[in-house]
Amino acid sequence: GLVKGVGPRYCPSIEDKLVRFSDKPRHQLFLEPESKELDTIYIQGFSTSMPVDVQEKMVHSLPGLENCIIEKYAYAIEYDAIDPLQMKPSLESKIVENLFTAGQVNGTSGYEEAAGQGLMAGANAALKIDGKEPFVLRRDEAYIGVMIDDLSTKGTKEPYRLLTSRAEYRLLLRHDNADQRLLAKAYAIGLVSKGRHDAFRAKMDALDQIREELANTHIRPDERIGRVFASLGYDELKHGTSALELLKRPKVTLKALAPVIGKEYDPELAQEIEIEVKYAGYIEKAKRDAAHLQAMEQKKLPAGLEYKTMENLSLEARQKLDEIRPLTLGQASRISGINPSDIAILAMYVKK
Repeated sequence: GLVKGVGPRYCPSIEDKLVRFSDKPRHQLFLEPESKELDTIYIQGFSTSMPVDVQEKMVHSLPGLENCIIEKYAYAIEYDAIDPLQMKPSLESKIVENLFTAGQVNGTSGYEEAAGQGLMAGANAALKIDGKEPFVLRRDEAYIGVMIDDLSTKGTKEPYRLLTSRAEYRLLLRHDNADQRLLAKAYAIGLVSKGRHDAFRAKMDALDQIREELANTHIRPDERIGRVFASLGYDELKHGTSALELLKRPKVTLKALAPVIGKEYDPELAQEIEIEVKYAGYIEKAKRDAAHLQAMEQKKLPAGLEYKTMENLSLEARQKLDEIRPLTLGQASRISGINPSDIAILAMYVKK
């Protein structure tokens, strides 16, 4: 009862679990070795803020741990955070110029969230010193972009964690294309070395070459492709087609086609090509949706707009726009309570 703050939703303590999930017959724990070198074990799923004597009883009540020695006791922390609506998408404070914040102070929970913000805040602080434009990633470009946009546009009432479900364009935000999305941008502002950028360009050239080769490789219905199709559960091929077209089919991979093509490709490059080809229709749709969002992001909102006096806007829109002061029409459209008619009115003001 001493801790008044709102606890993290996605990694609750064992006492939180007992209260919130009292209907469950059990709570699963995992004994995780902390490293190959140490002889210590971490009890995953058993985080707690109970007093030391209670922790002793709790741990020793677990089967197999009756005689274990507790090297470090669990603890809880409680900390203050700024309202993330007070920060720009560059992570600079709207209130204190040149102050950039990152991590738990912005209301987030988790190492990865803090690391992502630290990277962006550091880059933007350096860019500001050099008098350059801030480095801001869009929602369709990176999960970092989703997180920072969520925080600076919607705020948070509890420790924020970035989940894949928060991203509308998660089909575009894949681990296999992270370099294609971000490496050139990072290179442009000095976050990536020339050697790494050259290696990336070489990889992109290799991907282009593979695509061209597959498009120009004509496969005829014969015994070899018949065996491949039979092994994948398909009827035999009736008409000749390109290797690139064949790759669109489920279960058909470049490795399976290797005996027919007479060539094997690097597994990492092959996987990228396969994902690209098999999901091409869905990826194109996501890109069209993202382009619509991007067009709205290009429309900047003047800093001094007097939202409170815009009579055509709903009262809720006026209040929220005045509080959050979005930088673009796109950001304004993502504020909860702002409806399409409000955005249309704002677009007219921008045009004027």
